[in-house]
Amino acid sequence: MEPTRDSRITLVDLLDRILDKGLVISADIIISVAGIPLIGVNLRAALAGMETMIKYGVMKDWDEKLRSRAAGEITREEIFLLPGEKVLLEIPGSFFHTEGIYVAWRYGQIYLTDRRLFIRHREFNEVMFQTPLNEITGLLVRDGALYLVLADGRIARLRSPGIEKLETAVKEATGEAGFFVDENIDLPIYEGEVLDFLSEGETVTHRGKAWHLVSPEKIWKPGRIYITNRRLCWWYDFEKRLAFDLPMERVLGSTVEVRDLSPALKKERVFDVIYEASPERKIASFSGEKMYEWERALGRIISFRERTETCPRCGKTANLLELLEKGCGNCGWVSPVKDRKKQRIKIAT
Repeated sequence: MEPTRDSRITLVDLLDRILDKGLVISADIIISVAGIPLIGVNLRAALAGMETMIKYGVMKDWDEKLRSRAAGEITREEIFLLPGEKVLLEIPGSFFHTEGIYVAWRYGQIYLTDRRLFIRHREFNEVMFQTPLNEITGLLVRDGALYLVLADGRIARLRSPGIEKLETAVKEATGEAGFFVDENIDLPIYEGEVLDFLSEGETVTHRGKAWHLVSPEKIWKPGRIYITNRRLCWWYDFEKRLAFDLPMERVLGSTVEVRDLSPALKKERVFDVIYEASPERKIASFSGEKMYEWERALGRIISFRERTETCPRCGKTANLLELLEKGCGNCGWVSPVKDRKKQRIKIAT
């Protein structure tokens, strides 16, 4: 093949020829100093579109691995279906996770089949929630969430951009399967809806039941403990009020010990929170299940609170939480997330 030269050839024509036909580079380079060879370069390279590469057997192994991986993904999708099970609806959504002290909406893909309803996290290959259709005894859409009453008394909460479509599909699937679902259910009031002590922008990250050593009586009383993005507090059930309220910036540390609460309650786990109460330090004591989880959760918050970061605009070092919550005091930079929230508030008002 004789090389040719055409001044009318453009860059687009060159790229088209390289991708379609390919380009092979074969070069032997020797770098010498004062006639003495020091460095040798043996260069062999092929440049072409993937279709051309595979056509001539180049990168064939890579192509086979890619196809094998894609086939594996399809197989993994099919693993979650029971023999003979048929998918009626697939829609993105989330499930309200309440196990342990951690509470949050976990996101995934909601699947409704002719036998069950489940939500799966694709990346972690995990089924986060599932229930057979015959276990659904009631359902209701309220505040943008689908509430499912299950046969064992549990209530599951699901959210989705197409929540009404999901509600209709569940009704049709249970009806066709011959199961009665009550649509006039009386849902209990959830803790998240009665927490009127939360301020604007404040959200609960951890919650649970716990006894608290109330001062100055030094009596253990039952209630609920909460950690929000701003404070640690304890709700006294009997009086329906916050009996302990501590801003996170005053928390110094925490520990868990096993000790006696009373002559009848011995060797119970006690979660002690050390905090600053000028001019001295004090300890707030809580007891209940999973106290070690509370200690770890508070420890992570304290370590995160002590982190510093530089402002993206002016480069000044500041506390990370203050930078995200309040912005930069030097140049006025505001976190894009905070700025979008402010804009939504302005539009709403």
